[in-house]
Amino acid sequence: MTEKIWTALYHILPGEKAHRLMAPQPKFIEGIEGIHDTSPVNSAVLILVVPYENELAIPFIRRTKAGKYHGGQIALPGGKMEKEDKNTLQTALRECHEEIGVPENSVSVVGVLSDIYIPLSNYNITPIVGTTLKLPEFIPSVDEVENILLIKLSELFNDANKTTHTFTRHDHSIVAPGYKIGDNFIWGATAMIIAELEQLMKINTFGKL
Repeated sequence: MTEKIWTALYHILPGEKAHRLMAPQPKFIEGIEGIHDTSPVNSAVLILVVPYENELAIPFIRRTKAGKYHGGQIALPGGKMEKEDKNTLQTALRECHEEIGVPENSVSVVGVLSDIYIPLSNYNITPIVGTTLKLPEFIPSVDEVENILLIKLSELFNDANKTTHTFTRHDHSIVAPGYKIGDNFIWGATAMIIAELEQLMKINTFGKL
């Protein structure tokens, strides 16, 4: 499994070209959002590819509604870099352990995707890709995670599961492409990150172990 992911990540990253496929329009409301007095906040997420029912899957979290910007949304485990973190890799591993209970030493890091900047929250996100040899025993953070969603790559990468939703924010309409898996809709930065992973993996088509 790890070798297949290594092969996919060996290719040149599509970056913004892939991000645009799932980018909400507009990205921020002119004159209301996207203007910050400070430098972007460095942060990281972990795309943890795990074996599940003879396929590959990724654990997502539904955040509690307490978050200022992204409360209630489906996301990848992650968060801002803390002072004790040496780099974004350490941030991703630490946050994954804190949010879904996966021990840092059980994750094999296989690559990094393109950074993505989120104007609304002023976060610069580095997506780290890792794997585990077996399906972890997930333990959701009571304070940060409402529930954990384990979604197969075959479902994420199925074009039949891609659609758009329209949201209203500050009395403006936001049209958001995303992945609809059952009753769950993955959009925003998380969908943009998955879009890049999808583009890379479709170069080396696989879903089975």
